[in-house]
Amino acid sequence: MLVHHFLEYYARNIPDSACLVQDGHTVSYAQVDRLANQLANGLLRLDIGRGQRIAILGENSLEHLLLFMAAGKIGAVAVSLNYRLAPAELAFILNDADARALLMLDEQLCATLDSLRGMLSPELALLTRGQADSIDWESWLAGQADGHPGVPVASGDALLQLYTSGTTGNPKGVVSTHDNVLALCTMNTALMPDRPSAGTANIICAPLFHIGGAGSIILAVYAGQGTILHKTFDPATVVDDIEKYPVNSVFMVPAMIMAVLNLPGIEHRDFSRLRQIYYGASPISESVLRRALGVFGAEFVQMYGMTETTGTVVNLSAADHALALAGRPELLASCGRPSVGVQLRIMDTAGCEVPCGEVGEIWVKSDSNLQSYYNLPEETAKNVTDGWVHTGDAGYVDAQGYLFLKDRIKDMVVSGGENIYPVEVENAIAHHPAVADVAVIGIPSEKYGEALLAFAVLKEGASLHIEELVEFCRDKIAGYKIPRQLEIIAQMPRNPSGKILKKELRKPYWDGAGRGIG
Repeated sequence: MLVHHFLEYYARNIPDSACLVQDGHTVSYAQVDRLANQLANGLLRLDIGRGQRIAILGENSLEHLLLFMAAGKIGAVAVSLNYRLAPAELAFILNDADARALLMLDEQLCATLDSLRGMLSPELALLTRGQADSIDWESWLAGQADGHPGVPVASGDALLQLYTSGTTGNPKGVVSTHDNVLALCTMNTALMPDRPSAGTANIICAPLFHIGGAGSIILAVYAGQGTILHKTFDPATVVDDIEKYPVNSVFMVPAMIMAVLNLPGIEHRDFSRLRQIYYGASPISESVLRRALGVFGAEFVQMYGMTETTGTVVNLSAADHALALAGRPELLASCGRPSVGVQLRIMDTAGCEVPCGEVGEIWVKSDSNLQSYYNLPEETAKNVTDGWVHTGDAGYVDAQGYLFLKDRIKDMVVSGGENIYPVEVENAIAHHPAVADVAVIGIPSEKYGEALLAFAVLKEGASLHIEELVEFCRDKIAGYKIPRQLEIIAQMPRNPSGKILKKELRKPYWDGAGRGIG
């Protein structure tokens, strides 16, 4: 069974049912399937086929879904890029992926395209909306055949390649197959209190370059559900669309939920058709949950996963949230219990499983686990043992099987749902002429779960202010990776081997916070 089989099934059986709605424009299942066939056939005519990578760069769009489905139909691999990255970061990913084509259809990214051109392979097929020295998307697509391409594809073939940053500073391409994605869809459908189906809709405002967004839109097609797709998150638009469409579910990180709750008059809006809210990236506080339940009247489910697991593998169910509010508030600090078919182990540094209640690294085994890191066999071997993914997160499992996170072994910071690796930020800041030494950590943030804080040791006689640092970093790293807080210190705390003791830097901020990560 293949991911696009579900699109084709619904295109035959409920052809006029809404598959995707964006900016008031509805595209049916039959239309999406026809357009995906056209894209697939066009890619074949560009000599792009099985195992080859096609990238897309831009805010959330219909074309992302078309690429996911078209790639599946010809055995190719879709690479969805983070449009917030700096041109040099994007160029690295495109070259690392050996991308054969790039769909650059977002006209507001013209400046990014201009900066990228000189860093890309001249063999890369560039499809745009009317930009110079490229293939014109609209006329090119219209000229392609709309019949099924008829390419043999296996369920173990790669489908998605999403990039996650590594502790070396270079992003890694996480390869997920049709089998991985369909396992994710099966597990997530099982955990839903009100399962999606034709005639219902979900809202996707998470970016499609994240597994949370990409997985959600594929899950909707798997279920025959309609998707109300937002280019980016806007709290007022989310509320308007919940009232306007038959929305029964939405995924938001807690920072998004708080933004919606802070809208004027939110208590008087109509959420009667909303059945469930999914959230992840950080826990929700009891006070926010109680207010959200009062406003939305929906059930809440917390989701824990990562790109390497193709998304959610542990969830705190709606029933668990009810238990938390009925006298077990400590459950809100938990990620929940494993999804269908998922196994957890908590391991020590020697690779041995620790007893219940003890903290160690979380390992996950699931049919949704990645196929590999692209072209990185050593990294794959280091991070996957006999099918068990090493998450890099530290935590423990209690006697009832609930997973609790305590710290992030690999130092990753999750801010507003964005994964940020401090080494990337530190590498950028280290080039500032005033900086002699630097360390970046995540600290608790009511709004974002975690926020970045930079510690800097300055060169003799130098000075540095946060505004200057922000400006210095703008053309080096994505805006969301730039710290908005800076502390000048005399020296970094280090161990005898010279390694910066980030635990000491974090301690004053995380004491009493419950988790060592957001």
